[in-house]
Amino acid sequence: MKFEWQGKDYYIDGLLATQLLSLVYNIKKDWDFIILISGDRTVRVGKSVLGMTICAYLAYAMNKYKLKSQYVMDDIYFDNQRMMDKVQTKPQYSINHYDEGREGLAASKSMKVFQQDLLDFFAECGQLNHIFVIVLPDFFELKEEIAVGRSEFLINVYRKEQGKQVDMFKDGNKLPIVELKRGFFEFFNRSRKRDLYDKAKTTKRKNYGIIKANFIGRFIDQYPLGEEEYRKKKKEALSRFKEKKEAEKNTKPEKYTRPRNEYIYKRKEKDNIPVLQIIKEVEELYAVELSDKSIYKISNQIKSEKNQ
Repeated sequence: MKFEWQGKDYYIDGLLATQLLSLVYNIKKDWDFIILISGDRTVRVGKSVLGMTICAYLAYAMNKYKLKSQYVMDDIYFDNQRMMDKVQTKPQYSINHYDEGREGLAASKSMKVFQQDLLDFFAECGQLNHIFVIVLPDFFELKEEIAVGRSEFLINVYRKEQGKQVDMFKDGNKLPIVELKRGFFEFFNRSRKRDLYDKAKTTKRKNYGIIKANFIGRFIDQYPLGEEEYRKKKKEALSRFKEKKEAEKNTKPEKYTRPRNEYIYKRKEKDNIPVLQIIKEVEELYAVELSDKSIYKISNQIKSEKNQ
């Protein structure tokens, strides 16, 4: 179906639009919503394009429903901390488009921090009635609170492969090739999203096909906020991310690791907590994954320092 945004016509799948309208209808009744967009555990399938279309349609629908909202380039975030800093002061009915980029959900440590920040935001600022559209690489790596409890539905974007005969070199000889096509998604509502997550955990199969989607749909290659501007902003964000990583390499780690190591020592040597439990606690508190060998090594190192 067609909708008008900033003076131009754009298109969105009709069934998907209906699902989005339900969010618009309910949000003024003191709700907030998270929409998840995954990429079938692959890249370059069009997640960001669909995310931008969804955000533009939500803003269009909310304004038509007399709820003041907007969706501009500043509402797209590639840095999870930058987004969390800004959303707390944004007005009611704001749309927040988080795109994985090279940071945030693309990294295990940042993903855990981001999710906890998001949960904390809803616990403290849920009355703002925001909508978050989160583009992420893998639904199955999310915490259960986000994947099942907090998010409203999941849209998994995928590519299709079509075999065909093509005269690639214009020499009269047709060759069998596989053409890759973008523009496809499958929609999981709250209950089927829950079933997908639970079944993946119990069967250890990270496959979006183990639960039948509510429906499948199409989308086209369109940029409601402008392709050139979007790519420029993303490039700048990636550049900042690289600079941040370089700075971290040149920073002595002691300032950041000492409190964590002291905690490990206390839990192991003084509280006599099992190593597996310490690993779990450290992951939750410090967003870092350590092996059992690392736990022993760190504890022994602190113990040795204290005995000197």
